[in-house]
Amino acid sequence: MVYQKNRDERNSEILSQIIQLYTATAIPVSSKSVAESMDNIVSSATIRNIMAELEEDGFIEQPHTSAGRRPTDRGYRHYVDHLNGRLSLEKHKVKKFEEEFFEKVRSIKDLIEQSSHLINRQLHYASAVMLPDTVSQYMKHLELLKIKSDTVMAVLVTMTNIVENYIIKLDGDIEKGQLNKIANFINEKCEGKKVSDILEYLKGVNSVADKNSELGAMSAFAIRLIDGMAKTDIENEIFITGMDCFSGQADFSNSEDFRNLLKILSDKKLMMKIMKGELSAGGMRFYIGHENEPEPLKKCSLVTFGYEFHGTPLGRIGIIGPTRMHYENVFQTVNYLIEVLNSKIEGLS
Repeated sequence: MVYQKNRDERNSEILSQIIQLYTATAIPVSSKSVAESMDNIVSSATIRNIMAELEEDGFIEQPHTSAGRRPTDRGYRHYVDHLNGRLSLEKHKVKKFEEEFFEKVRSIKDLIEQSSHLINRQLHYASAVMLPDTVSQYMKHLELLKIKSDTVMAVLVTMTNIVENYIIKLDGDIEKGQLNKIANFINEKCEGKKVSDILEYLKGVNSVADKNSELGAMSAFAIRLIDGMAKTDIENEIFITGMDCFSGQADFSNSEDFRNLLKILSDKKLMMKIMKGELSAGGMRFYIGHENEPEPLKKCSLVTFGYEFHGTPLGRIGIIGPTRMHYENVFQTVNYLIEVLNSKIEGLS
């Protein structure tokens, strides 16, 4: 029973009850409500004393004199930091997620789009989904198509089945047969290599080849092609969905707050900057209230997690909701997603 526990355990348990009640109702919580939620195994008077300690420690606050208490950002942070020890990954739920949402995916883009739909449907929060840029992926196949005497279209297929087209201007004409030879050369030498490493690899081949040999000529031309692709590489795309989840939320009843938040979430450059800054973070990260920038996000919690291929981070997914977020549900859903995404991405190769 709660009153038999030490101070930290007892206070954490009461804080958890307050957070769960406030998450469900958005109404400041009274000691009576907490006692009832715990089947009155602890008296309201005892809970009032514990709530006074929590308030003194900065975990809860009283919005106005006659109200109950609500969690502060510090209270949510304490709660989130202790989630990992309380929740476990249920393998049968991972399997259910996989069957329900990811059975028919054919590419990494399908996977990421499905993840976004899942977040919106299961959690009812907004999502910011960053697709990987090409250079961080591994090459499966390259096709070179002549579209003008001095222009080539390079069609790059990655191991995760992303297809990118590049238009590359040449210094002069090249025969179709020679172009096919160069494509075969690149595919033979570079299949399975990381796209960002291919240029340096080809430079190494060219540096030891006889400049007058076929290898020297092909590697030199391949370098010009790959360099042209690198210079025109497509930036990461970002998809932001579910912004309507904030409509009607008690946390954003102030129309100006609501408008400012939508403005931030609609700024793809800013959201991309935030997500790119997280790319090497690994694992799941929670940013609560005042821990976020810019100002309109300080009323929100942002949860980010990454996906990878052969240990290389490819992109990041963010979940954005009010600080009054259902953290346990988010924590478990994200853990399921990480497990399924990384497994499916490996299966695409």
